[in-house]
Amino acid sequence: MKLRQEITLRFLIVVMAILSITMFSVYFFTSFFLNKNFYRRLNNRAETVVGWLNQTIESRKDIAFLESLLKNRKDQITAEEIIVYDNFNRVVFVSNAAQVKAIESIILDEIKQKNRIEFVENGFDGVGIAYKKYIVIAMAKNQYADEFLQQMRWMMIGLWTFSIIFIGLIGWFYAKKTLEPIEKIGTELNNIFPKNLNKRLEYSQNKDEINNLTITINQLLDRVEEGLGLQKMFIGNVSHELQNPLTRISSQLEVSLLKERRPTEYQTTINSALEDITDLVKLTQNLLKLSRITADNNELLAESVRLDELLFDTKAFVLKNNPNYKIEIAFDALPEEPEHLCIVGNSSLLKIAFINLVQNACKFSSDNQALVNLSATDFYKVIHIEDKGIGIEAQEIEYIFQPFYRSSKISETKGYGIGLSLVDRIIKMHSGKIKVTSQIGVGTKFSIIF
Repeated sequence: MKLRQEITLRFLIVVMAILSITMFSVYFFTSFFLNKNFYRRLNNRAETVVGWLNQTIESRKDIAFLESLLKNRKDQITAEEIIVYDNFNRVVFVSNAAQVKAIESIILDEIKQKNRIEFVENGFDGVGIAYKKYIVIAMAKNQYADEFLQQMRWMMIGLWTFSIIFIGLIGWFYAKKTLEPIEKIGTELNNIFPKNLNKRLEYSQNKDEINNLTITINQLLDRVEEGLGLQKMFIGNVSHELQNPLTRISSQLEVSLLKERRPTEYQTTINSALEDITDLVKLTQNLLKLSRITADNNELLAESVRLDELLFDTKAFVLKNNPNYKIEIAFDALPEEPEHLCIVGNSSLLKIAFINLVQNACKFSSDNQALVNLSATDFYKVIHIEDKGIGIEAQEIEYIFQPFYRSSKISETKGYGIGLSLVDRIIKMHSGKIKVTSQIGVGTKFSIIF
């Protein structure tokens, strides 16, 4: 079912329910008050007869006059009948003997017990009153109410049918007007994808939900355009990184096959090719690490990691592999309790991140020195890793965490452009933040906040 049809149907169901409840309530209360008024009139008839009992029936005076008076009243009710019984359930007076029907003794006994009741007998509505040794019953057919309620039912059915048709048409038009902005958004999106990603949806002048949806979609389009651009850049960079060693291997092997060479020359060629193959292996291993580390790997964060000890381990590892590097670790504003230096995480992954940052700091510093500073409180931990290198251009900082991105200033320096991307994912995985500040010719500082 289309959304327009669904909205119309839901709107119609709600209105039908409200209309039906309203009409049923009106009908029910109208019927209730008509019946109540009818029984009140019957009760007045019975009480009138009760007032005449002593003067007529008990004295036996002018009963015929009373019968004539009851028959000729202008407010006569349809099929009205007044019956008076004595204490032995015998009829002593009846206003219309031609249509009188016997009243069941159960009803008469109930009138004696309760003094007054309302009942229905043989299609007649009746009121019975007990007075001294007599029982006065006023009966009639509520023909006016029945006819009125029947006409009311037909009128309500017609009005209900007309209202449903009319409201259905209104709902269909209303749903169309409501969905027009969404249909417009769909049409514009079809024109944007896939060739016009630089275009954006037009904002409406109304600050409503449709405008908020447009803003959200445009933000999504910004991310899609940026993601596709990064994907193209990633493909270009990874192709370049893979092509260079493969081209060198191929060229060296082709040259070595052009003529016979001495064993030492073959050995040199093989060593050179092996070095390029080692670079390819490292590249694929880093790509594998990058693909495995996501923000959803919470099952890997299962240990308490003390940051100061991890930094010393990082220093030892980097110096072991690069003896010419210099690393200085300083502490600032440390908490009194050692547990405030700990975070819940994965020590192996954090060590990879710190090693990458420290090695980069040493590699790009003019004196191969990295400055590491740790400060911590009860609420946060901050690690600063700083170098004295060439710095990073401001417009390039937002791209340095993208896989295979490398600044033009360090294109001659050996590397793959994966390290910082790996660092970024590991820090985010540990619910941390990483900030970068840099000055050209002065150096760069990476700040990690947990």
